[in-house]
Amino acid sequence: MSVVLTRLSRADTPWLHAVVAPYFAELVPGFGPLEHDRFDIWWNDADRAVYAIEADQSRAGFALIRKCDDDHHEISEFCVLPNARSRGIGAQAAVLCLALHSGPWRIGVAATLTGTARFWDRVLTTAPGINGLEKGPALTPYQCHSYTFTYRDIQ
Repeated sequence: MSVVLTRLSRADTPWLHAVVAPYFAELVPGFGPLEHDRFDIWWNDADRAVYAIEADQSRAGFALIRKCDDDHHEISEFCVLPNARSRGIGAQAAVLCLALHSGPWRIGVAATLTGTARFWDRVLTTAPGINGLEKGPALTPYQCHSYTFTYRDIQ
C-alpha cells in the first residue's frame, strides 16, 4: 500500500472541516461545532502545515504539524479515518510526518481515543531515526501523556 502526505491549502478547508468535526467529537466529547475560521491560522502561519494522509491515492486522514517557539516540531493533530484504520496506514504516515523535519519533536497523546496510546508507543519505539525518546506529562487536559525525542532522517 502506497502512503503519502499531500500538503493542503485553504481550498481544502471544506474537506478538512468535514473530517475534523467527527474527529474532535471523538477526541473531546461535547466539543461542539467547529467555527468556520477554525483553520485560518494553519493557512496563514509559515510555521504550520496541514497534510492529507493518502493511501493508494485516496484520502485516509490528516496531520497538522507546527514548529513551536522552542524549536520543537509538534504533531498537533493526527487522524486516520475510521475506514482506513488497522491497515498500517497510520504508522507509515506518522514516520512520513517525522521525516519532514529532522530535529526535536513533541507529541501529546490523546487520552480519550481508544488505541491512541498503544499506537504512538509502538510507532515511536520502533521507527528508525528516533533518539532520546522520553515519556512525559500530558500537554493538555485531553491527553494522557506526551513524548519528546529527536528525529534524524536515516535515508
